[in-house]
Amino acid sequence: MPRIQKVGRSEKFVALVSEAVANNEKNDCAVKALAIAAGVSYEVAHATCAAFGRKERHGIRTSNVVPALESLGKKAVRVTQRSFIERYPASHQVLRSVTTHHPDRFHDVWADGKTYLVFTRGHVLAVVNGVNHDHTRGTARRATEIFEVV
Repeated sequence: MPRIQKVGRSEKFVALVSEAVANNEKNDCAVKALAIAAGVSYEVAHATCAAFGRKERHGIRTSNVVPALESLGKKAVRVTQRSFIERYPASHQVLRSVTTHHPDRFHDVWADGKTYLVFTRGHVLAVVNGVNHDHTRGTARRATEIFEVV
């Protein structure tokens, strides 16, 4: 059985939550995910999302997240869930989908030095070198799409 890492909010995510509270923001998962994935400040990610149609205290269309990331100088390459699942221990290779707790549950697979944007229904989060930087850490939200940030 894979070793499950200690689950808690990452320091990066906690800092971004503090900035969101200070700016009276909510529904800003894309802002936080872009800030972490692109390595920019909350303010830069916030302005970028606004440029791509996000209104204050409202979400951004998921179809605009990747173009917003690319405007920050990064590229997003779609990866299949199967590419992760086939690297899981043999007994877990029968899984049909990736969930938000897999970076902790299968840390050795996800700790590959890469950054990913993981989309779930109505939500987006960043996983950096196997660490889920989001409030969904430790929960089992099913991924709908995964992009590697390069």
